[in-house]
Amino acid sequence: MAEYLDILNEHGEKTGQTMTYDAVHAAGAIHRTVHAWLVNSRGQILLQKRSANKRAYPSMWDISVGGHISAGQTSLEAAKRETEEELGLTLPDSAFSFMFTIRQPRIIHGDDFIDDEFNDVYVVHCDAAIQDLKLPPDEVEEARWLDIEEFKKWVNGSGGPLVPHPEEYKRLLEHLGQ
Repeated sequence: MAEYLDILNEHGEKTGQTMTYDAVHAAGAIHRTVHAWLVNSRGQILLQKRSANKRAYPSMWDISVGGHISAGQTSLEAAKRETEEELGLTLPDSAFSFMFTIRQPRIIHGDDFIDDEFNDVYVVHCDAAIQDLKLPPDEVEEARWLDIEEFKKWVNGSGGPLVPHPEEYKRLLEHLGQ
């Protein structure tokens, strides 16, 4: 069954129109996604390595959890759903703290895959061990906890290949007091 997404205007407001996931990306229609950054009590950030078969940024390190907000769904509902789908973790609403919404610049990944998104960004407090995560191989190759200082090095180009989210990385580090 096809996933439908709400279409937004350039201000991030719903237009009342919905389209399938594939149609949204083929047309480059503006839509909303959710990003959830898992932070543990030791001050580490969880990164996931995207599957090699992903159409956008294959085999690159990315946000702990990211995905689309389905039509009619709240961003918190999507964040919880994506956390379960990508990491196998079922977490309470109280674990999720909304930080901000950021407008991602339009990115063309190929002839038929265009991202044009508003991203709702959360910090999620969670102490899950890597071995307790259930990573679907079609979505996630690997996950790892990084100390914030190490993450900063990655953001500055001295680490694994990161999906480009420069403004989001900056604001996340500011939020974490870095």
